[in-house]
Amino acid sequence: MYNYFMLVGRISKEPDVVSFPDGKKVVNVSVAVSRSFRNTKGEIETDFFTVAFWDFLVDFVIDTVKVGMPVGIKGRIQNSVRTLSNSFQMTVPSLIGERIIFFGEGSNKTAEEEKNEE
Repeated sequence: MYNYFMLVGRISKEPDVVSFPDGKKVVNVSVAVSRSFRNTKGEIETDFFTVAFWDFLVDFVIDTVKVGMPVGIKGRIQNSVRTLSNSFQMTVPSLIGERIIFFGEGSNKTAEEEKNEE
């Protein structure tokens, strides 16, 4: 069975870092992905996705990612249950990045290649 996604797009916002009391960090990256077809008005629409990176990828993403940079991201989809204010529970999917590569400008290395050089 498979649980993965692949996105190719451009970084649309500065990375957002969240630190937890136990020392763990996560960095959320917003990626703009243009659709491969035109809508009924003849326009190409863009979807915006937020991808979370954990562990050793956090520092790599913070040091490397810049707004406008073209990237490819591979990862998995993970569900979490959130309780709303009226005690209603809702399942929310999250995109967890496991690999990021850079196209064109910037580094052409993957996070795994950079980690192996250390």
